[in-house]
Amino acid sequence: MAHEISISSILKVLAVVVGLYLLYLIRDILMVLLVVFIISIALEPFVEKLAKQGVPKALSVIVLYFALIIFLGLLIYFVVPPVILQLREFTLNLPYSSENLQGINLESATNTINQIINSFSLKATPVTEGLLNGIISLFGGVVSAVTVFALTFYALIDSDSIRENIGKLIPLEQKDKLILTFKRVSEKLSDWLRGQLSLMLIIGLVDGLALWALGIGFSLTLGILSGLLEIIPVIGPIIAAVSAIFVALITGAPIWKILVVILIFIVVQQLENQILVPKIMQKAVGLSPIVVILAIMIGNRLLGIGGAILAVPIVAGIQVFVEEYSTTFKRKK
Repeated sequence: MAHEISISSILKVLAVVVGLYLLYLIRDILMVLLVVFIISIALEPFVEKLAKQGVPKALSVIVLYFALIIFLGLLIYFVVPPVILQLREFTLNLPYSSENLQGINLESATNTINQIINSFSLKATPVTEGLLNGIISLFGGVVSAVTVFALTFYALIDSDSIRENIGKLIPLEQKDKLILTFKRVSEKLSDWLRGQLSLMLIIGLVDGLALWALGIGFSLTLGILSGLLEIIPVIGPIIAAVSAIFVALITGAPIWKILVVILIFIVVQQLENQILVPKIMQKAVGLSPIVVILAIMIGNRLLGIGGAILAVPIVAGIQVFVEEYSTTFKRKK
């Protein structure tokens, strides 16, 4: 028969199927490696700047890590003690929370809060399915964090040799082009990291200061929580808002303050969605808001919370490759 399928073709198909299945089995490890890849590429420009000043590569990485450790240490030193005090006070006040809830029309307040949460959830539904389940798989414990920390360290130190080994697999005529493309990807991811940290800082400050000005208890803790949850697309602001509303309820805040808290989070989220994220991320990685939203939805569907968080930098990197090679293709035509 003219279209007879050869044994070699069948074996190739089986090899591909088995390969994909094996990749599925080690998907958690691949996720860790993907995180390491993105973080190391995002941090590489900082290492390169130090290297250009004559600092050896290994020492540049050590200096960068040392600076990060000092920053985290200072953050913990100044932020953690007051947060612990607020949490302790919150725990001590819990037994009296029922007294604070007296006099509030709970049915009316609950209905109002449910309406607000539902309005958030309508936007979040396509993105949040399976989102919380993925938190454990990606940030499952200290071991994973230490592994990422260590692998990123070695990836930064050995970046030249890693790039050289990858270069051996690439045709010589494409090598220089690919090196320049990877450099652009590195710059994009570095910009994305700065943009994400800027968003976390802005949202944390705005929410924390607004709650403090309103006289809501534990505003520092709630502000930090809002900033940290900003990294989780869509669902993060919802968790932060529900936490603030819950704290306002059990600490005896009057109903008008609770409604203002709800209004604050609605306004902040709208400003974030309509102004902050489009402006900051568009400037950082050059992606339109529609592409960002679609990337987050697809990333969440494929890889859960990790995919949702890493979707934007991955798409930004793909965009660089598409731009570079589409330009080359047009020149050849």
